Amino acid sequence: MALVDQSPYTPGAGHNPPVLAGRDGLLRDWHLVLNDIVSGGRVRAQDMILAGPRGVGKTVTVSAFADLAKEQGFEVVNLQAVSGHAGLVEALLQRARTRMAEEAGPWQRARKAFERVGGVNLSIAGIGAGISTRQSDAPAPGMDAGTLADALATLAAEVRKDAHSGGLLITVDELQVASGPDLALLAATLHRLNVDHPSAPVLFAGTGLPFTPDALRKAGVTHPDRLFVLEPIPLTLEPDDARYAVVEPARQAGIAWTPEAAAAVVEASNGYPAHLQLFAHAIWTSAPGPDQITLGDVEAALPQIADMLERRTLGPRWDRISDRQMEFLAALALHGGRASTAAIAKTLGRSQQELSWLREELIEEGDVYAPKRGQLAMAVPLFNRFVLSHYERTRPEAATELLSLQQMIANAGLDPSTAHAGPDMLRRSEQNETRQLQPPSGGSGRPRS
Repeated sequence: MALVDQSPYTPGAGHNPPVLAGRDGLLRDWHLVLNDIVSGGRVRAQDMILAGPRGVGKTVTVSAFADLAKEQGFEVVNLQAVSGHAGLVEALLQRARTRMAEEAGPWQRARKAFERVGGVNLSIAGIGAGISTRQSDAPAPGMDAGTLADALATLAAEVRKDAHSGGLLITVDELQVASGPDLALLAATLHRLNVDHPSAPVLFAGTGLPFTPDALRKAGVTHPDRLFVLEPIPLTLEPDDARYAVVEPARQAGIAWTPEAAAAVVEASNGYPAHLQLFAHAIWTSAPGPDQITLGDVEAALPQIADMLERRTLGPRWDRISDRQMEFLAALALHGGRASTAAIAKTLGRSQQELSWLREELIEEGDVYAPKRGQLAMAVPLFNRFVLSHYERTRPEAATELLSLQQMIANAGLDPSTAHAGPDMLRRSEQNETRQLQPPSGGSGRPRS
């Protein structure tokens, strides 16, 4: 922009957007949770898990939860499940050791309680950080849920001595990749807090992909919906919330989007939060200004955005998926990116049982999710169009013989003229593909196995 060079938008994983649009209800509820736990302790706690596809703002929402808790005097411990790192208990001990080295009062006063958890002297170096995604060996002495609950309750009580409205908040990001033992320990610890420390001001908030409740059940956590408040985060924002996410940051910087321009960004991105930030940032960067962004500015930027998405996000993911995953996604895309598992099986000419392993792979990798039982949906809205425009060009490279789109259409009994992957879509002009944010033709590919 001519007047304001610095974009107010924040594309990229985990970056806090300037406006957290569409999350007012969650933030309001969290204010109430903080109030209730300060006044009533664990008996009023609502441990929350935000579950949704990638790119919908789960992490930034939990970060907002943490900021609100800190403002109230809470000690906040933020953890993340990362492959190859140590376990949950070790992560907490590492945080304890670091905070004690900083001479943080509550942690120092709770030292003995944490030493009982690990059975070690916390002044000894070598305690790791992170949450294990590996199956761990037998736990070390003292590493049990009851002892950990005692330590957390002790720390919360010490925090309360310094801040009468404070407590302890633990957050864990990407819960779905934590190991089964870690998830079981986490759930057991929160349960022991409920039973043994009903007045302790200890809270938990986590994030995960939509199958996180299933991961908890596989880890042996019975009825996770009774232990946690499971908040589903939708794939896309409501139109007004999406427009607000685009318009408000610019307004605060003294720049206006015309209504047509803002509507075009929302339509092109499908209201998907990650792409809203990406599109708005790219358009801001290229628009001449000085004080307004127009529909012409949006249309001029779309070709570059389409190319960027293909090179940085959609293309690399497409190149990594297996042949059968590619075919499965094409079948889903034919139905507009959302379909029943029965419809996908019919489209591919296979049984649902034959496809169950593919379904699970794609869910765990985050490419699709189950919005409700028996349904599947594409986890990135624009990936649907990308799949349809690239499938036939990539299919000949596959090491496995794959169905053509025309054969899938015939299997499903779809009308080729109205099917989401009908011939018209495959023959779109380059200009129309750009307007719809379909990546340009000539996509990359590699031999698949």
